[in-house]
Amino acid sequence: MTESSTGKARRRSSRVSQQLERARQRNAEQLAEQRAREQRVEAALRQYVEAGETIAAEHARCEEKVAVYQRKIDKLRADSQEKVADQHTRQAQAALSLHEGGGRTVEQVAELLELDSEKQARRLIATGREAVAPTTDTESLPDDGQREGGPLRQETPSANATSADGSGEQVEPVGDVGQQHGAQTGLVPVPTAHDDGQGT
Repeated sequence: MTESSTGKARRRSSRVSQQLERARQRNAEQLAEQRAREQRVEAALRQYVEAGETIAAEHARCEEKVAVYQRKIDKLRADSQEKVADQHTRQAQAALSLHEGGGRTVEQVAELLELDSEKQARRLIATGREAVAPTTDTESLPDDGQREGGPLRQETPSANATSADGSGEQVEPVGDVGQQHGAQTGLVPVPTAHDDGQGT
């Protein structure tokens, strides 16, 4: 083999070695980049899972606090509704007093209270009647005739009533009342002149 041949072989071997070295270097760089990507993927997966656990824990903590506040809110609403219901009952009783105690018609009650309709006033009055019914003695309530504007019971005249002319003379009861009075006191009716004539 000549010297030129040997030199060519050495140069070729050197180029192959350099090319192979460059290929190995590129492969190493690619592997390093791939490992870096895998590490980034692993880190991203860990970050996502840890964030999910934090989110779940925060939701649980928040729900516990909300449950505490919700119980307080429910109690506040219940207390408020009870107070409002009591005031509605007072309004209904006031409407009933206007109607029965004040002698106002349903139409007048609706107008006084600025209600939308007589139906609403009637319903309010009925609610007031239901509210007072369990605690009211039925004997103390006026009878149907008095509630509906019927005739009032006739009062018995006082025994000390004087005549209308101011003479001071007592007025004798009339009708059955007078007869009962006479029977109770044992008084005998005074005979009239006509009766005297028949007796003689």
